[in-house]
Amino acid sequence: MNPVMFFWEYRISMLFLLAFLVAFLPLRKNKKKIVVYLMLCYSLTGALDCLFFFTDAYSGTPVYHTLTEIAAVQTVPFLLSRYRDFRAMFVGFTAAVYVLAGNLACTIVYFLGGSMMVNIVCQCVVHLLLLVILVWKIREGFLHSLQNKELQWGALCLIPALFYVAVYACSMWPANIYRQPENLLGVVAILVLMVMSYIMIIQTVTMVWQEEEQKRSLIYLKNYAERLKYEADLIQEKEMETAVMRHDLRHYSILINTCLDEGREEDIRELLREWNSHISESRNVRYCENLMVNSIIEHCAKRAEELGIRFEADTEIPQKMNINEFEFATVVSNLLENAIHAAAKTGGEPYRFVKIAAYGVKGRLILNITNGFEIEPQISRITGLPISDGDGGHGYGMQSVCEFAKKTEAVFDFQAKEHIFSVKLLITI
Repeated sequence: MNPVMFFWEYRISMLFLLAFLVAFLPLRKNKKKIVVYLMLCYSLTGALDCLFFFTDAYSGTPVYHTLTEIAAVQTVPFLLSRYRDFRAMFVGFTAAVYVLAGNLACTIVYFLGGSMMVNIVCQCVVHLLLLVILVWKIREGFLHSLQNKELQWGALCLIPALFYVAVYACSMWPANIYRQPENLLGVVAILVLMVMSYIMIIQTVTMVWQEEEQKRSLIYLKNYAERLKYEADLIQEKEMETAVMRHDLRHYSILINTCLDEGREEDIRELLREWNSHISESRNVRYCENLMVNSIIEHCAKRAEELGIRFEADTEIPQKMNINEFEFATVVSNLLENAIHAAAKTGGEPYRFVKIAAYGVKGRLILNITNGFEIEPQISRITGLPISDGDGGHGYGMQSVCEFAKKTEAVFDFQAKEHIFSVKLLITI
C-alpha cells in the first residue's frame, strides 16, 4: 500500500466531511468561530493522519487512529450547530457515513490498477457529485426535520453509527479489504442498504414534519375563524346598540323639546347627564393601536369578566409591525386563552387574575402575560413546554407560540412559581 496515496485519501474525505457538516447543520451565527473550528479540526486530523501513515505511533493498527479521529470530528457538530443535542450527533455520524461512498470508489479504482492521481480524481468526483445531489434533493427538508426535536434522535443516531461500524469491520479491522478483497462485495451491499435506509428515514421524518405543520396550520385557521366570528358578532352588536341609541335619541329629543316649551331647565340638564352617561357606558375600550390585537384583548377581557376573573391590561402595541400581524395576534390569543383557562380553575383571590403588559423598547416589543393557577402545569418531556389539560393534552397552542418565536427570532421564556404562571416574549418589530 502507498501511504502517501492513503494519506491524501483521508485528507480529501475529511474535507468533504466538513463540507457536509456546513451544508446540513443549522449553523450558529458567529461565522468566524465556525471557520476556526473547521480549520482546527482539519489540522488536528491531518496531524493524526501523519502519525498513522508516516510513523510507528499506532504500530500499524487503525483502531486507535480511527477512534481518536471520531472523537475529534464528532465534537465539531456540537460546536457548529445551534442544536447541541442528539440532532448534532446524528448529522455528525451521517457525515462520516457519507464519505464512505467516495472512499469505496477510490478502493475499487485501486484494485483496477489506477494510478494515485486517478484514485484521487475519482474520489473527489464521487464525493462532490453525491454532495451536490444531497444538497439539491434533501437539504431543505432535512434542515426542516431537524427543527422537530420530538423525534427520537438518540435512537436514530444508532443507524449511521452501526452502518459505519459494519463497513469498518468489513474493510479495515479486523479484516483489511486490501488484504482480503473478497470483502468488497459485502461492503458494497452494506452501502446500498445504507442508502435505502436513509431514503426511508428522511421520507418518514419529512412526513412527520409535514403533519406537524398541518396541525399548526389548522390551529391558525381555527383561531382566524374564531376571530372573524367574533368580529362579525361585534359588528352585529354595535349595529344593535346604534339602533337602540337612535331610538333613545328620538325619545330624549322629544323630552327636551317638551321641557324647553315648559321652561324646565333643570330637567333638561338631568336628561343630558343621563344621555352622556349612556354614551360613556357604550364606548369601546381601546387597549392598543393594533386593531386585531385590540379586538382579541377586548374579547378576552369580556370572557374574563363573565368568569369572574380580574383582568388587567397595559399594552402599547403599534398599529404596524414588521412581523406577520395575524400570527402575532394568534400568539396573543393562545396565551390569553390559556391564562384565562388556568385562572378560571382557581378557588378565588388572590390567584384568580390575568394580566397582560406590552411595551416597546428600542425597536423591540416586550410582551408579558401572567395568571394565577391552582394546579401545577405539566411540562412535556419531549417539547419542554406546558401541556394543555384539554383537547387531548397536546399543547399545540404553546407549540405554535414557540414556533412563532423561532420564526421571528424572538426570545421566548416561561416560568411557573408560587401559583403564578408567566410568559415573556421579546420580539423585534
